Amino acid sequence: MNQVDAAVDRLIQAIYESKEYKRYQTIRAKVHEDLQLEQNIHAYRKQNYEFQNSTDESDMYERADKLERESVEFRRNPLVDEYLAAELAFCRLFQEINWTIVSKIDFDLGFTIDG
Repeated sequence: MNQVDAAVDRLIQAIYESKEYKRYQTIRAKVHEDLQLEQNIHAYRKQNYEFQNSTDESDMYERADKLERESVEFRRNPLVDEYLAAELAFCRLFQEINWTIVSKIDFDLGFTIDG
């Protein structure tokens, strides 16, 4: 095993031991016990993803308002809210890792991270 592979293995282990990963896995297991809730969460996430990545600007504000209203209602379920918050924290952990790596190595992104 080379040095990079060993470092990646250590990074993965550190992620497994992070509070973000542990919290996400705990909440994910609870959600998985309720198949309908799990399906609803996946449908919500898909709808949100599609909206965020849509290039169709027609009625965008109406769609944003609708999604926001649905989000508020959907997140009234404490398990849904906790799951989505844990998922976001876990995703942010990955973003921090990626940005740290990219900012520390000489890799031309075509823009600067600091501005």
